[in-house]
Amino acid sequence: MNLAAFDLNLLRVFDAMMLERSTVRAGERVGLSQPAVSSALGRLRSILGDELFVRDGNRMMPTPRALQLKEPVRQALVQIELALTANATFDPRTSTRSFMLIGSDYFSALLMPKLAAKVAPVAPSITLQMIDHPSTDVFGLLSDDRADIALDRALETPE
Repeated sequence: MNLAAFDLNLLRVFDAMMLERSTVRAGERVGLSQPAVSSALGRLRSILGDELFVRDGNRMMPTPRALQLKEPVRQALVQIELALTANATFDPRTSTRSFMLIGSDYFSALLMPKLAAKVAPVAPSITLQMIDHPSTDVFGLLSDDRADIALDRALETPE
């Protein structure tokens, strides 16, 4: 493989697919349309000589090769982001970041209106989204960077 000609954006698409298991949701994560994600996956499949993801019902499941690449690709992307943002500071006034919170319906009803009211004046373009956690893998979402904060009064941290 000629690394000089390799499009590193393909790794962003791969990482999003590993997290989302859906070309539509992966596209939303990286700012691409579903056809653009499918095209990027096609190029990556051609380069690596592996299907990487196969359809299983309405989800795309990773092949053994994709599972082998998951952590090295994620770590490489984290290192690139750290290198590029080392001196960057967070400015809530101009940030367009979306923050994903995990919590129960109770936390959502109790906290979200108050939190949104506090955040809006200082960070007008930030988005807050809540995932109901009883049906989700809280620690998986946090460790895969699919969620930023988990709220639960009875949640125990893993060892």
